[in-house]
Amino acid sequence: MKQRKTIWIIDHYSSEPQYGGISRQYDFAKELDRRGYNVIIFASGFSHYTHSYISEKEIFLSKASKHVRYVYVKTTSYNENNGKDRALNMVSFLMQVLRHEKAVAKRYGKPDVVEGASVHPLAWIAAYRIAKKYKVRFVAEVRDFWPQMWIDSGTKKASDPMCVFFRAIENFAFRKAEHIICSPYHGDRYVCGERGVPKDKVSIIGQPMDCEEYDRNRERFEELPADIREFVSDGFVCMFAGYFMGYDCVNVMLEAQNILQENGISVKMIFVGSGEEEENMRRYVREHELKNVLISGRIPRTDVPALLSRADVCITQMDCKGKENVFRFGVSKLKINDYLYSGACTLFGFQFDDDEVVQSGGGIRFQPHDAHDLAEKITFLYQLEEEERKKYGERARVYMRNSHSVEMLTDRLLEALFQA
Repeated sequence: MKQRKTIWIIDHYSSEPQYGGISRQYDFAKELDRRGYNVIIFASGFSHYTHSYISEKEIFLSKASKHVRYVYVKTTSYNENNGKDRALNMVSFLMQVLRHEKAVAKRYGKPDVVEGASVHPLAWIAAYRIAKKYKVRFVAEVRDFWPQMWIDSGTKKASDPMCVFFRAIENFAFRKAEHIICSPYHGDRYVCGERGVPKDKVSIIGQPMDCEEYDRNRERFEELPADIREFVSDGFVCMFAGYFMGYDCVNVMLEAQNILQENGISVKMIFVGSGEEEENMRRYVREHELKNVLISGRIPRTDVPALLSRADVCITQMDCKGKENVFRFGVSKLKINDYLYSGACTLFGFQFDDDEVVQSGGGIRFQPHDAHDLAEKITFLYQLEEEERKKYGERARVYMRNSHSVEMLTDRLLEALFQA
């Protein structure tokens, strides 16, 4: 019998679906298991999204599937997504991975390849050091372009010590990696065009979609909370699912709903999730006496397809107000995958036309932060014949199967890990 190869993935923010983190590695790992690989994923035991511990054990081992193990290491905590405490959390992740990798290798076998996945670049350092120790390939995955996003957004200057530090790590990782994976749609424009990495060293591998599992989970409607089921059971439903953050469009959606209500356009808006903007959202609803709005708590990821399947329109945005260059290299957002495969029309607040929502034919772009433009786009879809509106969702589902299926992207991933 052919011996299984072992893939190690170092990804601070990954987790299994029940913990609400980024599911990219989880989806790939299940498919890799089916293809005969062992997968070990190192992640933080502290959730960036809930600001609570998945586990407070020094090391928490979880069996995600027959040959997939999550290794959650205990990191320091933080209450805000920026500042000193989060920086300490990143450093503690690096140190804890290096502290525990020997025990993991002894228990589950040494790696045949090691992938380090940013958001933050310290994961690259951990992956490189482990790969060098075991004399195997080091592959770097890029999801966010730190420090370039800070510079483009005006948060920091290029000369800021933090930018200089992360730029040095980026240069090091891009030079040492056998291959580089970019998840943003136009990530090669940055890695190759801005940083000068040869194109044959870079692969664009977007967010994977397990279409079959998603379709199975569309049947979980009865698992949703009763207030949600009742709210989406009739009417024209606009939906947001995810984290209520300032960079997203939750406040713009409420402003648009206020405009629609004044214009006599009767649509429902539902927000499912949690986040720092929740209190402001509830205050706005009260002060403007908005009708047909439901703000509900988080639901398990497995129930999201059933929720989205009841939407007529799904809405989100990616934009840094006044800093249009921040997302010029594209985005990589699991929420957009979910929206496009839901069967609804997607409204996406974005500065650039060459995004997947528009190019797929599955949605319409609106001007970010512009409630009047969003209200106009919702009104257009509300007044559109249902058969015509549903064509957006139909086109999007075909696009997702053809370009983001986990089977197809796993082919690309294995090539990047072992052959490219």
